[in-house]
Amino acid sequence: MTRIFTLFALVTLSICLFSLNLNAQHTYVNNGNNSNYNLNNGDSLYISTGTFTGKINSFSQGAKITVAAGATFRPDKFSNPRGTLVVYGTAKFNEDLKTNSNFTLINYGTTWATDDVELNGNSQIWTNNFGGQFKFDDGITINNNNTIINRGTITSSGTITLNSGASFTNNYATTVTGNLVTNGSSFTNEALFQTTGSITFNSGSTVDNNCRMIAGTGFTNNSNAVNNDGLIWSKAANGNGNITNSGTITNGATAKIKAVNFTNWGTIKGAGYFYFTGSTTNTGTVGVSGNTTDTLKIYDVSRSNNNRIFDQQWGTVRPNAVYRAFAAPDTINNFAGCSVELLSNIPLPVKWNYFTVSVASSTPALNWSADQDPGTTFEVERSYNGTSFSAISNIEAKNNQSVYNYTDAQVNTQAAVVYYRIKAVEPDGNTKYSETRTVKFSNKAGVTIQAVPNPFTSQFSINYQTTEKATITIRVYSLNGQLQLTKNAAVSNGYNSIAVTEASSLLKGMYLVQISNGSTMVATEKLMKQ
Repeated sequence: MTRIFTLFALVTLSICLFSLNLNAQHTYVNNGNNSNYNLNNGDSLYISTGTFTGKINSFSQGAKITVAAGATFRPDKFSNPRGTLVVYGTAKFNEDLKTNSNFTLINYGTTWATDDVELNGNSQIWTNNFGGQFKFDDGITINNNNTIINRGTITSSGTITLNSGASFTNNYATTVTGNLVTNGSSFTNEALFQTTGSITFNSGSTVDNNCRMIAGTGFTNNSNAVNNDGLIWSKAANGNGNITNSGTITNGATAKIKAVNFTNWGTIKGAGYFYFTGSTTNTGTVGVSGNTTDTLKIYDVSRSNNNRIFDQQWGTVRPNAVYRAFAAPDTINNFAGCSVELLSNIPLPVKWNYFTVSVASSTPALNWSADQDPGTTFEVERSYNGTSFSAISNIEAKNNQSVYNYTDAQVNTQAAVVYYRIKAVEPDGNTKYSETRTVKFSNKAGVTIQAVPNPFTSQFSINYQTTEKATITIRVYSLNGQLQLTKNAAVSNGYNSIAVTEASSLLKGMYLVQISNGSTMVATEKLMKQ
């Protein structure tokens, strides 16, 4: 009887072990071949080198594929993906890319789709990080409550369509050879978004523009929730430069809208500037009734009747809408509300810990920290136009040293803006650039700025010297672009010290502090909290 029980126990244990083995999590490493995989919850596939050309027959939620830097993921089949794909190298899809619920894409390299792209199902988040690139050769459609967050570069050779519940946030640069259409979705632009075709916001969409939005062949709004705090520009070069509003547009105090022709069937309110050079028609409502400090400043360069603002004025124009001549809006430079990624000109990710530039007695002091290989040389580069850089010093990296500094005593202080960056030349000849930093001198801008102490432990102060009274805005961002705090401060002629006590609530780490005066970005610096 004992033998029978022992045999039964052994058989039962064997069955359990076999069952556990069937459900075990697998870690696969592929060095570039055409192997096929079925990836279940908990499984992972690492493309370490070469080019993967096999089939992903299944990719369940909870599974993960990672593409290493220098490697290429080019699957022959990518069926109904629901797992997480992390790309440091290149991921290229030569057939329709139609993803399903909970699929997550995290891109640091290049993700390229040569055919149709659709985000189906629910709860998908695609994040294109600093230095990353999304390329969509046939455009992209985002359905349901799926999301794309862009902190790098997106180029789309087809139309981008956002359907009901979808969301799109642009924090760096998106260029569309086609149209943008939003249908009951959420669209946020914090940087540069431009199309060679048209931009259409349909009913139910929520739109926030804080930087530059450019339509190549016209702009149409049918939404009642368009908030503009940057620039909306309908270009004349590729079409007629038309803006047609049948919804509601709320303009910020420094925001600008520029077009050739303007037709309003809906409502325009808020403040800011409207610049038109062609035919203008208002059959809706411009301005608000009652008392307000907002003023809509409208300039129709070619208006036909000096007794009214618009050429055809059949609708309602409230008293806070005024005709005022002003120069054509600046369509090149960025607004203060643009993302920290764009304003700081953050390039491809490198092994930099930080890079700061401060000014004392009109002399820029550069400080940086980087992890480097022995034999690396740091070239300090300076520019007076932001595009043409010249090397002004070479500094040899030292073993076990990560912090370096340089003082530029030869800088031309008569320049309005000076740009600095550090080029790291590694022993194998590869080069890696730091972020670009800017300095503005008091003889041009009437301002000198310093954030002290840096690093700080609890709070820091902005030392701000100016020749005029103003109200400045201090914004602190995390390095992933998230706004942490905002503080407004009144400054007067002379030396000002503004204590940012709110910084005591920040976690330890690196931050970017941005200082703006109205729509003008005055300075951006990196700070460390210890």
